[in-house]
Amino acid sequence: MVVCLTVSCTHNKTSLSIGPGVVSLSSPQDVIVEMTGETYDKLETILQQVSYVKLSAIPLLSRIKKIQIADERIYLWDLVVGIVCYDMSGELLFQLNARGQGPGEYTDINAFAVNASLHQLVIYDNMKQSLMFYSTEDGRFVKSEKFNKPTPAEIAYWGGYFFYHNRLHRNYQDDISLHYYLLASKDGITIGKRYFKHENNKEDYPFSPSGHNLYDNNSKLYYCRDFDNIVYQIHEDPRFRINLPNPLPASMIEERPNEMSLLRSGYSLGITDIYEYGGLLFFRFVKDGYIWSCLYNVEESKQVYCAKRIKFLDSSLIDTIDGIYKDCFYSILTPEYLDYAFSENPLEDYPDLFKTYDVEGDNPVIAFYRAVVR
Repeated sequence: MVVCLTVSCTHNKTSLSIGPGVVSLSSPQDVIVEMTGETYDKLETILQQVSYVKLSAIPLLSRIKKIQIADERIYLWDLVVGIVCYDMSGELLFQLNARGQGPGEYTDINAFAVNASLHQLVIYDNMKQSLMFYSTEDGRFVKSEKFNKPTPAEIAYWGGYFFYHNRLHRNYQDDISLHYYLLASKDGITIGKRYFKHENNKEDYPFSPSGHNLYDNNSKLYYCRDFDNIVYQIHEDPRFRINLPNPLPASMIEERPNEMSLLRSGYSLGITDIYEYGGLLFFRFVKDGYIWSCLYNVEESKQVYCAKRIKFLDSSLIDTIDGIYKDCFYSILTPEYLDYAFSENPLEDYPDLFKTYDVEGDNPVIAFYRAVVR
């Protein structure tokens, strides 16, 4: 199998400096974004609630960093309790929270990914400069591999390869082979492909406005760099060019503005949470100090909505799209969100599992939705 990442122009540039690999200059589909208001309340015409999974209350999650669902298992990385694995009924299967210096222990989790084909959960530990491998069956430690560099901000496993989002090279300035944003490795250790050469202005400005950069879309892996508006698809042509209202000029990054001032400015930036399914494309971005959620009909090339808040008129619940599993979008309904939802609408309107829900002592609920574009 040949690993290739296709690329296209961005920020009105006519070319990109990229690493070795197969290059396509095909034009992506343009996505025109227009803000439609504070709240969008007709989502039941677009998405249909399929099921809810209430996660076991022990251990209690508090700061979820990442979720991945694979092979009928839900993996949640929480910054307090580590990585927790549940079955699709929400029952706890195992927890990885073995901090320490001993065999099978990690000092910190900096990134993780699931290699479902080999039944492995892989953690990158920056302090140990190692990849730690655990079984997805029961969480037992399998092995560790030294991984001195790069220091990935994010990991994805797809199509038989590890992909590393490599934001900065300040820790290995002399190794120009690693001065690229996206790196690929067959065995996880040896870097075989390099894409998107680092730009000095972004190296000097380490702020990352996007929550993530790699997005598992079931049979597709999407990638979008910080401060970019092109969504790239591994092995295929560029997928989307997202045209935000009043986008952040590239020249602003060179000025290294205050991070909070930038987020509150009138510029749009930080495209994140990019998921496509059933002819719909979901993504979010920041503008005027708010996170805006957008849904776009890619088959009809028209926007469905772009709003600060989304909600159902009926008793279904949705916060934001957090991923895709099989033929459904899914959303993490946190206790904070559910507390707000219950205050907005009478509790008796919701499914039975919410009637005994404790916003103080229960864990999030994972909600699944199917596209029903009308």
